[in-house]
Amino acid sequence: MADIQFRDSQQAILNYRGGQMGVSAVPGAGKTFTLSHLAAELVQRLSTRSVINEQEVLIVTFSNSAVNGFKSRISGILQHERGLLPYTGYRVRTLHGLAHDIVRERPALVGLSEDFQIVDDRQALSIRQDAVNANLPEWETRLLRFLSEDIRESSNHYVQNRALPDMLIDIVTNFISLAKEAQWTSHMLEMQLDEAPAEFDLARFCTRVYGDYARSLSYRGAVDFDDLIRLALLALQTDGDYLERLRKRWVYILEDEAQDSSRLQEDMLKLLTGRQNWVRVGDPNQAINTTFTTADPHFLRDFLGQPDVLNQPLQVSGRSSQKILEMANELVRWTVQEHPVEELRREAFYFQEIQPTGKGDVQANPANDESNIYVHPLDQQMTPEKEVELVVKSLMTWLPENRDKTVAVLVPENSRGFKVAEALQMAGMEDDYEELLRSTTQTRMAATMLTTILRYLGQPNQPRLLSAVYRDVWLRIPQLSQMGSWPEDDDQSPPKLVEKAIGKLREVETLVEPVDDTVWDDLFAEMGVFDLPEGWGEDLEVFLRLIQRWLAALELPVDQLVLTIGQDVFHNPSDIALGYKIAHLLRGIANQNPSWRLTQFVEELRIISQNERKFIGFDDAETGYEPPPGKITIATMHAAKGLEWDRVYMLSVNNYSFPNAMPHDEYIGERWFVSEDLNLDSEVRAQLQSLVENWHKKYDIGVASEQARIDYAAERLRLLYVGITRARRDLVIMWNTGRYWQKGGTAVKTPALPLYNLKDWLDEMGY
Repeated sequence: MADIQFRDSQQAILNYRGGQMGVSAVPGAGKTFTLSHLAAELVQRLSTRSVINEQEVLIVTFSNSAVNGFKSRISGILQHERGLLPYTGYRVRTLHGLAHDIVRERPALVGLSEDFQIVDDRQALSIRQDAVNANLPEWETRLLRFLSEDIRESSNHYVQNRALPDMLIDIVTNFISLAKEAQWTSHMLEMQLDEAPAEFDLARFCTRVYGDYARSLSYRGAVDFDDLIRLALLALQTDGDYLERLRKRWVYILEDEAQDSSRLQEDMLKLLTGRQNWVRVGDPNQAINTTFTTADPHFLRDFLGQPDVLNQPLQVSGRSSQKILEMANELVRWTVQEHPVEELRREAFYFQEIQPTGKGDVQANPANDESNIYVHPLDQQMTPEKEVELVVKSLMTWLPENRDKTVAVLVPENSRGFKVAEALQMAGMEDDYEELLRSTTQTRMAATMLTTILRYLGQPNQPRLLSAVYRDVWLRIPQLSQMGSWPEDDDQSPPKLVEKAIGKLREVETLVEPVDDTVWDDLFAEMGVFDLPEGWGEDLEVFLRLIQRWLAALELPVDQLVLTIGQDVFHNPSDIALGYKIAHLLRGIANQNPSWRLTQFVEELRIISQNERKFIGFDDAETGYEPPPGKITIATMHAAKGLEWDRVYMLSVNNYSFPNAMPHDEYIGERWFVSEDLNLDSEVRAQLQSLVENWHKKYDIGVASEQARIDYAAERLRLLYVGITRARRDLVIMWNTGRYWQKGGTAVKTPALPLYNLKDWLDEMGY
C-alpha cells in the first residue's frame, strides 16, 4: 500500500465509511482503479467481522469485460497488497447477471419453474421476427398509412416487402423493452387500447406482437434479458424476508457506469441497498448508449444532486495533454452556455471541467509542446473517399517513425471503419491494423467449428453431437474429408447417409473404439442402404481417429485442448491465429473461474460464434482490449470508450454523423419512406407512455419525433466528447461532405456545428 500514490480526490473516495456517495468521474480520472481499491478496502473491513462468509461487497457494472477487469484488479489488490484471499468477500456482476442470480435463487416467487430458460438476443430476435411476419398481412393496410404518400401510391415493393418489416421489427423490439421497463403486460395495454384513436394503430400492432412474443416465451418456459431485471425487481418487492437476506449479504453495493442506469436498474439497487451503503460511479458526459434504450443519464445526475448523497467527483485526469483537455472542456462550455438550441444547453452535458494533474503526480499529462491538434479546414470540402485517402497517407508517413506509439482511427459507424480497412489493405498495410468493429464471417465460422467440437467433447456419449461434428466440421474442410463436394439438399448422398448413421448409433463408445464393421452394416441396413461409394469407410476411419485424439486431449487445460483441436482443423493462417487467440481468451477466463467445466467454456464460444458480443478476431469483451504500439486500431467511437491512444484520427465529424437539432440537419435513424418526417420509434414510445399514464392524456403526433432529434443530438455531442478524450498527444479531426454531395445528389453535408467554435478557439489559443 505504501508504494501506491492516490490523488486527494481518490483518497477522499477511499475514506468512504458508508451511506450514499456519488462519483462523477471525468475521462482518464482512474475510475476503475479507484473503485477497485475501494472495493478491496471494504472487503478488508468485512474480513474483520466473524460473518465474512455471509457478507460481500457487490459491484454492479455494465459489460462482461468490466466484470472480468474488476475481478482481476480486486483479486490482485487483496492478494498482493492486503494479504487476503483473492476471490472471497466480493461479487462482480453485470446488471443482467445480478438479476439472474436473484431470480434463479427463488424462481417460484415470480412464477417460474426451477429449470426456466433464458433466450439469448439472437433467439429473442428470431421469435419477434416470426411474430411480426405472422401479423403483418392482417395489419399491413392499417400500417401503410404511416408511409409517405408517394410510397403508398407507387406500391414500392422494396419498402413494403423488406424495409417496412425490418423497421417494424426494430420498433417492436424497442416497444417490448419499454413496456417491460414500465412493467406493463400486453393484456394491460390491450385494455387501454380499446378506445384509443386510429393514430394508435402502431401501438396496437406492437402490442399484438408483444402478446405473441410473450406467449412464445411462456411456451418455452423461458424469459429474455429484459424479463430478468423486471422479475428480479418483482421478487424483491414480493418477499420482504428474501430482500432482507440479500441486504445482509451485500453490505455495500458499488454501481459502475451509473450514467447508463435505467429506471428498473435504479429501482432494483435502491431496494437492495435500502438507500444505505450505495456508491454510484459514472460520467454523465459519456452517456452514449441512450438512444432508444431504457438508459438515461438523468438518473445519475439527479442522484448527484440529492442532499443526502455525498458528492465526491474525480475531475483530475492524466490521460491527455492539457490542450486536449482544454478542447474537451471548451466543447462542454460552449454547449452549456452558447449552443443555439436551448434544450441542448440544458440536456447534453453535466457541467464539470477536466483538470490536469498536479506536480509530482505519477500520471503526469503529456507535455503540450509534444501535442498537436489538427482540424481539417472548415471551408475545404472533400468527399468521404478523399477523407479516407488523406488519413491513410498520413498514417503511412507517421507510423514507420512511431512504432513505439499507439494510434486509432475512430469512426461514427462500422461501415465507415470497413472503408478505412479496405483502404489500408490497398495501400499494402494489411499487417499494420486491427479492427475493433463487428466480427467477420470467417471469424464466426471458425469459432462455430470449435464450439461444435467442444460441445461434443463435453458430452461424448451423445451421438447427435458427434454427428454435428462430422457434418459441420469434417465435411466442410477439404483438407480433412476426402468425400468431395455433394449437393446440400441431397439426403441420399454418402455424407448425409454417414451423418444419419452416426446420429442413430446406440452406443457411441463403440464408434470411437476400433470400429466393428458389423455395427455400420447393421446401421445402414436399418436405413435401407446397402451400397456406398468406395472410400467412405477409410474417410470415416480417419475421422474417428481424430475424434479419439481429441478425447484423449480432454485431460489438458482448456487452452491446450483448443490449441490441439486448432492444429488439426485450421489451415488458413488467419484461422490458426484465431485459434491461438481463443485459447488465450479461455485461459484467462479459466484463471478467473477455476471451477468452470467444459460446458461453460462452450457457452462462451457459442456467444462468440453467434456474434452476440463484439471482439477483434476473438472476444475482447471478456479480456479487455489493450491498444498495441505500432498498430492502427480501427474502431467506432462507441467501442473506443474507456480506451486511449497516443494519436487519434476522428472521421466524418459532419452534421449528418453529428447533428445538432438544426433545421437543415439529417438523422441517420430516420426512414426516408415514413410520412411527415416522423420518427416512428419515438412516436410509438410516446404512445406507450400515454397508455401507461392514461391514454386520454393528449398525444400530439410529431412532438415525440422532435424530442427524439434533441435526444439524439445530445448523445452525439457526448460522443464527440468521448472521441476527443481518447487522444493522449495528437488529435486529428476530419469531416466530409457526405456520399452524394456531387451533382444530382442530396444536400452537401457541412462540418458539425461544434467544430466552428472549436476551430475559432484553437486559433485564439494559438494551438
